Formats: sequence, C-alpha cells, structure tokens
Amino acid sequence: MRDVQRGTAICAAALLWSGQAWAQSTTTSAETGAGGGNGQAAGVEEIVVTAQRREQSLQDVPISVNVFSAATLDALGAQSAGDIDTFTPGLTIDDTSVTQPHYAIRGVSSDDFGIGTEPAVGVFIDGVYTGRSGSALIFFNDVDRVEVLKGPQGTLFGRNTSAGAISIITKKPVDAFEGNAQLRIGNYERRRAEGMLNVPLGDTLALRVNGVYNKRNGYLTDAVTGRDYEREDNWSGRAALRFRPGAGTDILLAYDHDNTHKDGPAAIGIGPLALSQDPEGPFANDTLGGSRESRLLDAFTLTIDQDLGDKLKLTSLSSYRWFKTLNREDEDGTNLAAHHLDTENNERNRSYYQELRLAQSTSRLTWVLGASYFHESAMQKTRTIALTDSIDTVLANVAGLPLFTVLDSVGLPVFGIPWVESIDNHADNDSYAAFGDLTWSATPKLNLTVGLRYTRDEKKFSWQVNPYSAPGLTQVGAPGALYNAILGASVFPDAATISVADFYNAVVGTNIIFEAGALNGTRFTRKESFSDVSPRFVIDYHFTPDVMAYASAARGYKAGGYNSVELNSFFKPETVWNFEGGLKSNLFERRLQFNLSAYHYVYRDRQQLSLESISGSGVPQYVTLSGDSRAWGIDLDTRFAIAPGISIGAVAGYIDSVWVSRTEQGVDIDGQPTGEPSFRGVLNAHLDRDLGGGAGGIFADASYSYTSKRRLNDAIRASDAALENSPIYGDMVDFSKLKRLRGSREIVNARIGWRLPGNAFSLSVFAENLFDVRTPRTLNPISAQTLGTPYVRMDRPRFWGVELNGRF
Repeated sequence: MRDVQRGTAICAAALLWSGQAWAQSTTTSAETGAGGGNGQAAGVEEIVVTAQRREQSLQDVPISVNVFSAATLDALGAQSAGDIDTFTPGLTIDDTSVTQPHYAIRGVSSDDFGIGTEPAVGVFIDGVYTGRSGSALIFFNDVDRVEVLKGPQGTLFGRNTSAGAISIITKKPVDAFEGNAQLRIGNYERRRAEGMLNVPLGDTLALRVNGVYNKRNGYLTDAVTGRDYEREDNWSGRAALRFRPGAGTDILLAYDHDNTHKDGPAAIGIGPLALSQDPEGPFANDTLGGSRESRLLDAFTLTIDQDLGDKLKLTSLSSYRWFKTLNREDEDGTNLAAHHLDTENNERNRSYYQELRLAQSTSRLTWVLGASYFHESAMQKTRTIALTDSIDTVLANVAGLPLFTVLDSVGLPVFGIPWVESIDNHADNDSYAAFGDLTWSATPKLNLTVGLRYTRDEKKFSWQVNPYSAPGLTQVGAPGALYNAILGASVFPDAATISVADFYNAVVGTNIIFEAGALNGTRFTRKESFSDVSPRFVIDYHFTPDVMAYASAARGYKAGGYNSVELNSFFKPETVWNFEGGLKSNLFERRLQFNLSAYHYVYRDRQQLSLESISGSGVPQYVTLSGDSRAWGIDLDTRFAIAPGISIGAVAGYIDSVWVSRTEQGVDIDGQPTGEPSFRGVLNAHLDRDLGGGAGGIFADASYSYTSKRRLNDAIRASDAALENSPIYGDMVDFSKLKRLRGSREIVNARIGWRLPGNAFSLSVFAENLFDVRTPRTLNPISAQTLGTPYVRMDRPRFWGVELNGRF
C-alpha cells in the first residue's frame, strides 16, 4: 500500500484543525460553505429525514440511518450512490459496472443482475421504487439528501428491502428565481458541468430544471493496442413542475433522463497466459466489437399531496420508468484468440408504480395506511462471444476433443471465426401490497409502534436457449471423404461437399456454454406466485428531549425467482427477522451527537450468487443459491461541533455474519463467515471560517475511511486452491501479488476552497483517494479452469482537480 500510514497521519492532523458536516451531519455553513462559520452558534444542526414516510428529526427516528446532505455529497465529489459506500459503515456498492451494480447492507447483497431475481436493497427516488439495479445507479441530479436505512424496511418502503433501503430525495421547485452552476476539471481530462435553474411561473406554478454532463478519459491502458479503458461520457437531466393551486394541494410532475456511455470494465489478466500476473502490471483485452457499456433511461413521476383537513393527508405516487442497457466486456484478460471470451448483456425494461397513502398525525396517534401496485415487463439477452480458437480450447480441456485443431491440420481455415451463444429471458411481474403503520404516544415520553405489510408477487418468466451462431463455419466446406477419414467411419457421402458447421453438428451437436438439449430454440415458461405478511414492532422512550432509546423487531421479505442462465431453475423467497436496539442523543447543549445501535438478524433462504458448474455448460455460471444465515453487529455515529464552523465526526460499524446452512461449489460452509469485512470506520472533519473585511471565507473537508480485511470461508479457500492447482494450467494465480484483494483498505478524500461573501462564487481544489490506493476490487475465475484466464477488476485511482461554483 502506497504509504498509507503517512496518509493516515496527514488526515488525522487535518481532523484536529478542521471538521465536517458529514454524511450524517450538517452545519448550515457546510451547505457549500454559504455563510461564515464565525457568526453561528456552535452546535450540531438538526437533520430532517423521511425514513418513516413523514418528516421527522433524525434523532427521533428509531431506525439506524445514515444521511448524506447535498453539501456532503459535494464535499465527497460523489457522482452516484457508488461513491458513498466507502464512507458508510454497513454499505457496500460495487459499481464496477454502472448497469450491473451490486448492493449490500450489513453484509446482505443484491449481486445478481439477471431479470429473474430481485434486489435485497431497494433503491427509491422520491419515494418511487426503481426496480432493476440497471436503472438504480444513476447520477445524482439536484439531490437534496440521500438516506441509507439499515435493516428490513418493508412495512413502509415495500418490496425487496429485506436488507435495507437507499432513499434519494431530490430538491423541489420553490417560489423564487434562483440558479447555480458547477464546473469540475481534473486529471484524466475530466470535465464535469452541472447547472440548475428554478423559475416561478406565477403564484401557483414553479419550474426547476437541472442538467449534468460528465466526460473523462480512461485510467487503464492496454499495453498492446494503447487504448484507454474506463472512459466515461454521460449526461443526465431532470425537470420538475410544481403546482400548488391552494393551501392544501401540492402537485409535482418530474421527468428524469439519463444517457450513459462508458467502457465496459477492463479485465486485468493475472494468469500465466496474461501479460503479467501482477494486477498493476501490463494487460491486454480484445473484446470483439469493442468493450462498452451504455444506458438510456426515461422516467416520469407524478406526486400529489392533498390535505383533507383535521391533519389528514392523502398522497398519490404514480411512476413510469423505461430503460435499456448494454454491457459488453472482456472475460479472459488476454488478447489470445485461443482463450478469447466476451460476454454481453442487453436489457429492456419498463415498469409502472402506483401508491396511495392516507396519513394523520395527532397529539397521541400518528398513522399511515396505504396500498401499492408494481408492474414490470423486462427482456434480457445474455450472449457469450468466443472464437473458434477458444471453443477448440474448451473442447480439448473438457472433452479431450480439439476438433478445430484437427480440421486446421488438414488445411481447413476454421480458426478466427466468431462463435456466439445466447439465452433470451422475458419477465412479467406484478406486485400488490397493502400496509399500515401506527405510532401511539402512550405517555409524553413513551411511543409504541406497530406496522404490517401484506405483499403478493406474481411472476411469469421464460428462457430460450438459442443454437450457437458461427456463420463463418457454414462457408467452409470439404468433401465428405475428408471428414470420413478423420472419423475413421463412413458418415458422409464421399463426394458431397459438407460444411464445417454440418460436420460439427454431427460430431458434437451441442452448444458449449448455454445448452438445453432438445429445448434449444424453444421458449420455456414458468409461473410462480408468493405471498407474505411482514410486521414490525417498535418501542422508543425519551429520557429527555435530547436522549432517546429504542428497540425494534421487524420482518423482511424478498420474492423468490429464477436464475436467468439456468433453464427451469427456481429459488424460494427470502425472509429475515431483524432485532435492534439503540440510543440517540444530543449532549452538551447539542454540541455532541452520539448515536449507537446493536442488531441481530436471522435469514431464511437468503439468496446469494455463487459460481457453479451448470449441466450442459463448458464454462461455470454465476447462479443464485439459497442458504440460512445470522449476524449481529454494532453501528456508531457521532458528531461534535467544536466551535462555530468547525466540526468533526466519526461513524463505525462492526458485523459478525455467518452461514447457518449453505453449500457453495460442493463445499459445506455451515457456521462459517459469509464473506464481508467485519469492520469499517470513518473519521471526518469540516472547517468553514470567514476571513473578515469582505474577503470571503475559506472552507475545508477531510475524510478517512478504513475497512478491515475480508473474512474468508472454505468455499473461497477451495476456489483459491483450485486456481493454484489446476490439472490443466497448474499454478495460475500468484496470490502474493494479490494481498490487497481481500486485505484492509484505507481511503482519504480532501477538499479546500475559498468563497465570496454570500457564497455567490467559490473555488476549491479536491482529491478523491488522495494517496492513490489502487486495489483489485474483484477476482473472477469464471474462465479460469477451461481457458486458464483468471482476472481481476481494479478499483479507481486518485482523482484530483479544481471545482468552480456560482450561485444566484
């Protein structure tokens, strides 16, 4: 690691003189430095959240919540949710692929991008469920805050929140003419521009428009071609129209658009066939048609709030989302034709969401009743792209039959021909729910809450395994006599010209990767339905107005589903009981905020990906398997306002998660760790000070994140051992060069800047991953045993640059 101790020391020093309105925080001056910290009273400012579907102080919410304000997102340089997980204990987001991200909260992951599965972490934008992960990791557009809710949130947030929820709340149009513009320029020729304009259109109407454009060169370079990888080119926009015809009516119509183009994630080969076995060494990729990833998204949301009198409020949420994604990437980490393997995922998805809520808050009772409907129609085509050269390698290694080598030896031009196999999936899903949540103030200090949600999911799913496509083989032919000589038997008419494709079909006759036997080319459909009742129970007690303790028990649910690449596969719904207790407090005249929670959860039929051998496939596939698990953990969140404009904070999380019942790759891992790190801690600091004399002010932010090493189980160790003892390729991976892969990780972000009085203009310099810690993020052995090509994907390097902000 590149002098991490030095980095830690520098960051610690920064924490002594500065402070931060951190993810969980929020000094008014931190809102992009507006206002000088000198004239403010020292104290941790109140944060208002909607974690229980109504506005409450964070300190009154009996849920473990991390909140990122707009100021904090700016301080971190966060472009999407994928940039906040390093600084959120209990949250992990693998955004190596923006169209196939993996989410995890408290070790429970949503790591399958197939349309047959459901996420365990629900992502909501202004209360609307985003559905597929391919449309969930969008770029932040005029965001007010991001709330990360840990533990089951099904009662109020709905489907597929068994691990937790990420709620993104955007800014609404207001009755004032205002705007802002931001420009970021950095290394790798990064250019990011964002602008917002809010315009009142009379007394009852207001329009708010925001747009973001982002472009960056790649930070990885192919040693053979000189091509850059990990380039970005995207733009997104949001328009919101707000109509308030009367005091009790609020109507908001919003449109979101996203157009993302980037390189597919680079595969850094680390096997004996790669250019180097060092993940930081030279590499080469050779994706046919070019490595690329794209997404086009359009979404419409209509929100209607109507006050009915007597503190009764009716809310309607209506949403339509449509998107399509493409992901084509290298899966072998080499440029060798005999080991070539690419994958491509195409998805088209449209969904509708409707929710109605009736809520009331009185002196003793606060309640909400609601119903929702979600419909999704999705299509997915998964393709593997090989060459006849690499198909020959698979045939030789799996079946001892190097068929194309034999044909090449007799003069037939059979090498270098693309070979494509694909499987088509269609999904039609409907979900119905009714829910209620009631809080009774039994005494001025004691609140009792009970909630209940009924969910019914109806699913229809189909598979169609298509016959392989290799048109080049139909154009190469030879007399039947030649083939008969090869086979040592009279199979073809001697004088007839037979194509290589017909010869292959007669001798092998199957796909190599996706194979369904007699069902090849035929659509196979399966229907399932699931019902669930999930309650939650909460008790909270306010010892003083600033100190609250709570305890809760909540059940979570995730629908069952299907493995997209395995015909007629099925797995059961996932359920969890989560038990939690905590303390939330503001101390020393609200200068110190101290929040602590402890939890224990028990999962039944927990769904998680595993790389498994699939019947009929020459290459292992990632499929969802079920198992039972349990865990306990602790979350800590503290903030301290040292003086006006100066604050520091710390958040931390510890988890001990093990499988109760689980088998992966034939290995029994009952009682062993589920795989996530046990600890993450974050220190942060913020400074905002007036210079006086009309000279404006200075502001600075520093944040340090430490994540402990990953806990391993016997399935992971067995997979590693197989990479070191391959019967075909021998010792493929030098794990001495991969110490950072599962080791601890330390990241430092920093920013320092100057602003005009009133914050009309600010200028700052920033660094993300200040000490350039380069870490292999994932190790993928999918092509290792058959092609000898294990590879890793690398985390992002240091980004630095200059940011200019203007406001009016």
